Amino acid sequence: LNVFLFCFINWTEAQQRCRTHYTDLATVTNRKDLDKLRNMQRSSMAAWIGLYYEAGTNETFHWSLPGVEDCKWVDIKCTKKSHFLCFNNHVILINKNRTWEEALYYCRHYHHDLVTITNMDEQRWVQEKTKNASSPFVWTGLRYTCSLGFWFWVSDEVVHYKNWASPGQVNECDMSGAMETGGEHKWFKKHDEEKFNFIYQTEAEEKPCR
Repeated sequence: LNVFLFCFINWTEAQQRCRTHYTDLATVTNRKDLDKLRNMQRSSMAAWIGLYYEAGTNETFHWSLPGVEDCKWVDIKCTKKSHFLCFNNHVILINKNRTWEEALYYCRHYHHDLVTITNMDEQRWVQEKTKNASSPFVWTGLRYTCSLGFWFWVSDEVVHYKNWASPGQVNECDMSGAMETGGEHKWFKKHDEEKFNFIYQTEAEEKPCR
């Protein structure tokens, strides 16, 4: 979930505000993330993101959150004032046992969608939520298409980051991805009719500064 905030402050102030009220300044890990941020911005309005230059380094840019990305951005002085984009780790555990399809319909009707996990940070945030689950697994938005023979996220994200318990698990029709709520929080391939708790994510939004 990304949140676009409308107020002019410098980069350090923007980072502090994101960390106080949300999670951190926004990061971009793929083209879809970039498109989402672009869609949130009004016209060509500039906005701070979580990329910064660390003095003394060999011009390597770092995200405000851990990690290094191979992307190109407009660099401006951190003291200048701009709007900013926060990332908000807004994933919610539903302590109700449902089939995968029931969980999907519930999330899309009341919230946004079943959770998508595209990197290790998102994996950690989701697995923290699973600690309060009342089932041995929780459903995610990971789904197997039998006709095409591959796994995909229902949010249309491509599956790049993976955390499967075992590469040898069999792919079958009517299977979806579930995360174990204990142990190493690995992903397991489960039949849709099994009933587990599930986790949803909310939608990107725009807000006035607070």
